[in-house]
Amino acid sequence: MSRRALTATYRLQLSAAFTLHDARRRIPYLRRLGVSHLYCSPVLAARAGSTHGYDVADPTFVSEELGGNEAFVALAHAAHEHDMGIVLDIVPNHMGIGTDNPYWEDLLTHGQGSRYAGWFDVQWRAPTRRLAGKVLLPILGDEPENVIARDELAVEVDESGARVRYFDHEIPLDPATLPPELEVAMRDPSARIPVLNWAHGPKGHERLRELLAKQHYELAFWRDAQRDVNYRRFFDVNELICLRVEREDVFEATHRLVLQFVAEGLIDGLRVDHVDGLLEPRRYLERLRNAVEARRPAARRGEPFPIFVEKILAEGEQLPEDWPVDGTTGYEFMTTLEDVLIDPSGYAAIESGYRGPRGEPDFHTVAVDSKRRVLRSTLNADVRRIAPMLAAVARLAGWPRLTIAAYAGAIVELVAVLPVYRTYIDAERPEAGTRDREILVRAFAQVRERALADAGAVEALERALLGEWRDGKDDVARARLAFVLRWQQLTGPAAAKGVEDTALYVYAPLASRNEVGGDPGVPLAGAVERLHERLGERAATMPRSLNALNTHDTKRSADVRARLDAISENPVAWARRLRAWRRRNRKLHELVRGRITPLRRTDNFIYQALIGLWPAGPEPRGTALDELRERVKTYMLKAVREAKLRTSWTDPDAEYERAIETFITRLLDGAANERFVRDLSQFVATLEPQGRWNSTAQVVVHLTAPGVPDIYQGAELWFRALVDPDNRRPVDWEARERALDKLHAALAPGAEASAEHLAEWCARPEDDGLKLYLVSRLLHLRLDHAALFTHGDYTPLHAVGAHAQRAFAFARAHANESVVVIVPRLTCGLGGTPLAEAWGDTRLSLPPHASNGTWVCRLSGAVVQAADGTIALTEALKHLPVAVLMKG
Repeated sequence: MSRRALTATYRLQLSAAFTLHDARRRIPYLRRLGVSHLYCSPVLAARAGSTHGYDVADPTFVSEELGGNEAFVALAHAAHEHDMGIVLDIVPNHMGIGTDNPYWEDLLTHGQGSRYAGWFDVQWRAPTRRLAGKVLLPILGDEPENVIARDELAVEVDESGARVRYFDHEIPLDPATLPPELEVAMRDPSARIPVLNWAHGPKGHERLRELLAKQHYELAFWRDAQRDVNYRRFFDVNELICLRVEREDVFEATHRLVLQFVAEGLIDGLRVDHVDGLLEPRRYLERLRNAVEARRPAARRGEPFPIFVEKILAEGEQLPEDWPVDGTTGYEFMTTLEDVLIDPSGYAAIESGYRGPRGEPDFHTVAVDSKRRVLRSTLNADVRRIAPMLAAVARLAGWPRLTIAAYAGAIVELVAVLPVYRTYIDAERPEAGTRDREILVRAFAQVRERALADAGAVEALERALLGEWRDGKDDVARARLAFVLRWQQLTGPAAAKGVEDTALYVYAPLASRNEVGGDPGVPLAGAVERLHERLGERAATMPRSLNALNTHDTKRSADVRARLDAISENPVAWARRLRAWRRRNRKLHELVRGRITPLRRTDNFIYQALIGLWPAGPEPRGTALDELRERVKTYMLKAVREAKLRTSWTDPDAEYERAIETFITRLLDGAANERFVRDLSQFVATLEPQGRWNSTAQVVVHLTAPGVPDIYQGAELWFRALVDPDNRRPVDWEARERALDKLHAALAPGAEASAEHLAEWCARPEDDGLKLYLVSRLLHLRLDHAALFTHGDYTPLHAVGAHAQRAFAFARAHANESVVVIVPRLTCGLGGTPLAEAWGDTRLSLPPHASNGTWVCRLSGAVVQAADGTIALTEALKHLPVAVLMKG
């Protein structure tokens, strides 16, 4: 059966609570909604109880918790029967470790002699005798001797072998190291009773020490990980070990099932997780693309097979042109669009008040300091692993000899100021390309200006990264390439942990700018031009790249961000409210070790979270208020630990965290603090109209711009959520199906809504009807005009008149089809609802090829006549503040 063109994806978060069987039952609904492709989170067997699938434990079968291989095949067949495709998320960078992972278990059992020793990125040649030929396992809650003394380690034996148990951890023992009594117990069940306490008591402790000393791993206190862990992890997560997928045998073994699904025609696209973690991303992607094309059914080899990469692009950064992919997962679209909806002058006032009269550090300063902090703490082992590699290059090249600490300091300072996630030097192109060279030259200039690292070490690092290395055959060149490849694998985790997971929780004048892939330090002046440029590039170079508004990783959903954006148009009111709330709620704060808790920047997070989540209708009471209170508590616990100012994941401060929770409880006490709850509701009511039009503008641009819109599960209705786990709560599918049934009962999927329907939706802020209508209507429009929305060129349009700066518009054209898209921005100056007369004399200039004739809005049915190459916004936006015009 033919498959639809890729026009829109719908992201599904699979888990034991929402399985492949559940997903299959939603296919008819998603088909009626207008989606072309399901976009599934990882399905390969993950660790037991995984809620996300990114901790794959065995890539040879589909997770039984999700339904297993048969359930995935059934899902694919059902999607195809409904003329929909499947895009699958894959995880080549890392695996989850533990008893669910047989390959890791084999490595622990047999060490370097394991057939899977080459799979994992382990540093077997450790710098200390203690770890030579061993893997550090930082799983203990205390120093090993203390754990042994408390009899917390036990040895268990059955017919499958002998293991060490530590609470929930089970670690295999090498059979060749077992003493006779344990060997006998393995074979004879009656002999197992005497060895139950084999590791306990003074003699047992000595036996256990001797046995553990012979193993291929070293049990260690979990705090040792940040200094001594000798395997590469996903960021700083000890339970996720990185793979050497650059090896052909590892690639084939870990991709075999996915490629089998490709060969069987079951999947129609791939999303590659954390591509920047790979040793050589371009070469991996070339191997993946070649493998996919070689295995695809012959009948489908002429059709596109999209491959997307999860990749954070910094401001002004482009995806490498030589990557054989269709684009990214769309964070850069999301953050560039967000900036268009924020008033630059209002944001400047908010930021000035946030930084205070003393001028607290700006975001970029906070980001550099945060990256430096994580490199010296949770990622310190990664720095310590590569600093000797740079020392080896210097020794082989005959450069001045320096200490390992000096090289480590230079590495930290360069990574801290690097403005991108990574550079892309590889074995085939061992010298920095033009783009990488420009980035590195600027970064080294900053390092020297800051003068925080040894000058000689900085020079050595610069020679390694920017020197001429065309010939990679001699010892120096090989050592240098090995270092550079490993250095590039450090910069991404440093950015993720330092910026995404630290700085964005520390510095937040307006939290809607603090998003994955975002940069609150980028000036808002020129935001409209930047978005036009981004969309023009997408149309020209990567028309099938995904565009996101919400993902499983976003820190705030699009509808939350849209409401917070409205604060930028009300900076004086916001400052007044914030001062009043702080003054009125001062009695709710506590002193924790002499410091007021929560901090000012922390209560700023709390108040903005409440503004974003607060219901649009009547203020919440009873159970609804209780639920909201718990959601904010969960969010703030994560926020303060990520910020690492007074507490953290590794060093939680229970008293401080309790004070935060108590503050939120008191703050949202509907009886004792009724005045605040009422005032919050009133303030949200003033922001809600603008927030709603911001959301509406985002939806329309998302579904009509160059690229493929990706809809996050449940976000076809108003979706107000904070960072995970809040944004991964169960979706009320029945409510969405009922809403779509109601919509389709009122009008057919291909019909415009009546003026009466539109007026009713616009007047009811709590009604989901408008958003669902826009999503469904535009998804079907994309299906009906797939060539236009996939291949259409992009032309920025500009308005003239009183409110010219409040309109964002563009045109797209392909073959004989054209579409003009108009959305509002900064709507405070347009009154309550930016319709008709609110726009005054504002007119939109059309491109020359579409300057005449009659246009019809495919959302409202409004008929608009072009005159002198322009159209009046009073006509185009007569019934709805957004318009998608096509020739009548």
